[in-house]
Amino acid sequence: MISDKIDEVSKNSIWREHCEKELANTQLNTNFSVSNIKKMSILPDKPNYVVPDTRVDKHEMDAANTLLKSLCSVRDGDLLPSERFELPMTSSQEVGWVYKPLVPANPMFQHPRDSCEITKYADSYYEMVGTTPFTRKKV
Repeated sequence: MISDKIDEVSKNSIWREHCEKELANTQLNTNFSVSNIKKMSILPDKPNYVVPDTRVDKHEMDAANTLLKSLCSVRDGDLLPSERFELPMTSSQEVGWVYKPLVPANPMFQHPRDSCEITKYADSYYEMVGTTPFTRKKV
């Protein structure tokens, strides 16, 4: 646009003159009017806005609730996926789908979590007093 032969000061002066001409010819329209206010939509409706025009009777509501409960229930929440479904539902479930331990559990290697004397004392103290023995007393 502007030649490279012109120095930076001249380029800035040309740009300033251009901006001044543009501002001089720009007019702010303050007389805004609408032809018919009743027909003008100020804000559009939300895309998911629906006016409920139908009433659902009790029979349809019960049928929908039973279908929803049968599809989305957590009745099998404690079962393993292999016990819930006949076949794996995802490709990740294919690995290890048929899981059976190779050897039965040996009680020699089973170490359940047990409480020591100090934690038993703290539990009984808490039940009697309502605070732990390790809380600081207010002076």
